[in-house]
Amino acid sequence: MPAMGAIGSGGVRLLSAYDPLFREGDEATGFYEILSGAVRAYKIFPDGRRQIVAFAFAGDIVGFGHGETYRFDCDALTTTRVRAIPKSSLLRAMRERPELGEKLLEVAGGEVANMQDLSILLCRKTAIERIASFLLTMAGKSAGPLVGRQLPLPMCRADIADYLGLTIETVSRNMTRLKAMRVIDLPNRGSFAVRDIDRLRLLAQCEGNMH
Repeated sequence: MPAMGAIGSGGVRLLSAYDPLFREGDEATGFYEILSGAVRAYKIFPDGRRQIVAFAFAGDIVGFGHGETYRFDCDALTTTRVRAIPKSSLLRAMRERPELGEKLLEVAGGEVANMQDLSILLCRKTAIERIASFLLTMAGKSAGPLVGRQLPLPMCRADIADYLGLTIETVSRNMTRLKAMRVIDLPNRGSFAVRDIDRLRLLAQCEGNMH
């Protein structure tokens, strides 16, 4: 495992933006519970292309389902705190924290669902439908009302593009289009605001329904 980030009490680790949590090929020694901040998991292909396969936020667990070694790279998007859960102590951790076992089951089911959703998104949806779906998912990560308040968008446009299978230009153009349609606002590059949640949901389902 990389020696980046400070290790605190209880296996808590502090990462700065872009510090690696783990790298592809590292021994998969355990899982990481995201306490605050956000991380991205991605695959770099031999020709240099990158596919982001997941983003994780506070309350999520990463490192699940990798086998003996990690299959992807994973690093922090912002200042991030994680708690390490070593495989060797997993059973003890689950006895001490019964909710952890339930959380791992949720993670397993969630990863399957996320991969299915990503497959549909990449194969069947138009660019603006992909972006609307992504923003709807991001909005759902925040507690409280979805409309009329600033919501975090910690990843850059390149990250969004590499997750949605689009170019940076296409992402920027369609984000601007959604703003012009008064579906969202873009107060700064690190956040967005939903102005019309019903139109965003409709657009995420089918662009043809929008006028």
